[in-house]
Amino acid sequence: MKKAFTMIELIFVIVILGILAAVALPKFLSVSQQAHEGNLKAFVGTLNRTVGPTLWSKSISAGKNGDIAYLDIESNLSDFVDLPKEVNSSDINLSACNDTTNYKIVMTADKNVAGYDYFIACRDGNANKSPVFVLYKLASGTVTLGDNNTTDVEDTNLTDSYSGGESGTLLK
Repeated sequence: MKKAFTMIELIFVIVILGILAAVALPKFLSVSQQAHEGNLKAFVGTLNRTVGPTLWSKSISAGKNGDIAYLDIESNLSDFVDLPKEVNSSDINLSACNDTTNYKIVMTADKNVAGYDYFIACRDGNANKSPVFVLYKLASGTVTLGDNNTTDVEDTNLTDSYSGGESGTLLK
């Protein structure tokens, strides 16, 4: 008598593998998107913890009362931080970060790399506070650098609107 798998056993194995693949495949497909979003969140965290305070300190030393908009660093932001591949290096406008009350859009992410449209907004610093950067996932509209928020970013609502018609979900 030969020892081999019967046809029914092979069919059961194939069915079980098919079920496992159907369950696992969607999870693996979203891992890439989560990684890109994680890179952007980490970048914004670096801007808030390292780059923002450094630029703010330079502004205070130069007698500009914490205003980072006067610094011409768009072209050399990479001197302060490594830009992630998700950020459009051509779509950086930190000079738009010139309002201590409203957040203004200062950077965008490359949709072809990140998978979705993201944008980074900034509220400028003053003599007592360094600038603050926030990350949004675009919900509707087309992102325009320099547009400012028209809803309260600090409230509990995670969807905010901007003056160019953009709305985005705040990612924390």
